[in-house]
Amino acid sequence: MLKLVLDTNIFISAINFDAKPELIVRLVSSKQAKGYISRFIIAEVCTTLRNKFKFSPEKIDRAENILLNNFVLTEPGIIINTIKNCPPDNKILACAVAAKADYLISGDKKHILLLKKIKNIPILSPEQFLKLIV
Repeated sequence: MLKLVLDTNIFISAINFDAKPELIVRLVSSKQAKGYISRFIIAEVCTTLRNKFKFSPEKIDRAENILLNNFVLTEPGIIINTIKNCPPDNKILACAVAAKADYLISGDKKHILLLKKIKNIPILSPEQFLKLIV
């Protein structure tokens, strides 16, 4: 079974825009792939839903519970400093490395996708990933 780490923007897109990222989240929720997540990613998702999309506390709690019930909580024991101009993105990379993910899926074209891989873990856009598995 494929092991995946999804960047925060994939969750936000899946929740709000119902597109290709949602298909990837559904792969995990339907147990066709195994998803890993860190407390940092959960916090970033919840903060974005609250601040940018004005979700109510109840809707944020519901989203957080869905993440916790469908993704394996992984706490990276390593620090990665690969991305200098956006240090929080390094926590996404650390989660993928700690999970020994097969793929890191991201929509971050400015930092994460540019790397192409981290510790032999391919970094793909949702489109690239879906083309690969179909």
